[in-house]
Amino acid sequence: MASRIDGISLGAMAAGSVLLYAGITGKSIPAALQLIIRGKSPAASPKQYPIASVVQDIQSSAPGGPAPVSSAPSSTTPAVSGGTYTQAQAEQLWINNGGDRARAHNAGCHAMQESSGESWVTSSNPDGGINVGLWQLDTKGVGAGHTVAQLQNPDTNARLTIMGSRNGTDWSEWATPGC
Repeated sequence: MASRIDGISLGAMAAGSVLLYAGITGKSIPAALQLIIRGKSPAASPKQYPIASVVQDIQSSAPGGPAPVSSAPSSTTPAVSGGTYTQAQAEQLWINNGGDRARAHNAGCHAMQESSGESWVTSSNPDGGINVGLWQLDTKGVGAGHTVAQLQNPDTNARLTIMGSRNGTDWSEWATPGC
């Protein structure tokens, strides 16, 4: 038996979609409607995903309590997950994830050259993969076996970069020269 979708159900789905879109982009409902009408997607222009902080809060409330939260990033404290990093913050992220301190400056420079410090950014790769995150890890290369969302996590991106670059001694998988 075929079922029909009536106007009320369709309207409710549309309203729910607008609310979800507004929550993901951090926009007001009228602003979200304008973006939808213009054909913009949440991944097209966000600098931060406010909903990500809710997910981070949930994930950090593991046994032992939530992780400490700083009010604003300093030059040596990594930015909020999903944010934009300075070179100094990328260097500290490298060190915090086990990277060689002596190679941190070059690693941070690579992050700036690859992504301008934007941890969520993606680009297409000539091999058909997607380059993702601070160090633009290729889903068919150094980032193979990980989803785009996993590679957009700055800690995951840093750890894989440390392994893929042999702790900063081999940048042959990257197109940028470093510093």
